[in-house]
Amino acid sequence: MTTSPVPARPARHGATGRGPRPVRRSLLAPLVAAGALAVGLAACGGSSSSSTTTTGAAAGSSTTSTSSSPSTSSTTSSTATCRTSSLALSLGPPNGTAGATHYSLAFRNTGATTCTMSGYPGVSFLDGSGHQIGDPAQRQGGTPTPVTLAPAGKAYASVAVTDPGISPCSGSAAAAQVQVYPPGETQAATIAAPSGLLVCSSSDTATYQSSTVTPISLTAF
Repeated sequence: MTTSPVPARPARHGATGRGPRPVRRSLLAPLVAAGALAVGLAACGGSSSSSTTTTGAAAGSSTTSTSSSPSTSSTTSSTATCRTSSLALSLGPPNGTAGATHYSLAFRNTGATTCTMSGYPGVSFLDGSGHQIGDPAQRQGGTPTPVTLAPAGKAYASVAVTDPGISPCSGSAAAAQVQVYPPGETQAATIAAPSGLLVCSSSDTATYQSSTVTPISLTAF
């Protein structure tokens, strides 16, 4: 009896480990699509970041332009203060009242430009040797207001000299000059005192002031 040989079965790769199974195209397609989607999302994210930076730079430029604009409006110039060197001073005639003699002290602008004055002048009286007699004139009167003097314009203050015979003044001296500091100035001007002007030489008290002065104004006294 003859036996027919049995054909041998082909060996399986998984069983023998001779090599990996081929990857099917149907599995690769989803992986490629997922990778392309991730790349696209990353590109979109980078574009959004760049837009934000540009907007911030524009805002910074706008802020710089706004902050520089006020400096343009701060260039307004003001009128200069009247200086002693550009003022001519004079005393008007005496005007006697009960217990005091009043004088109008005039300031004339001798400069070529307009100037301003505000406040009280400093006034004191000097004897023939240039020494001050008693105390300087005390400030008295209303609230100071600025005045503007065109060239040749005038401003005024009123000076009152108290009768030195009134108690408690204990002595007097004849004034030879009147020394005047225009408001805000440290340089004095001197003018001749009216003839026969007597000024108390003792110190002022709470009830007696040897002389007083009012603020500068445009009104002649």
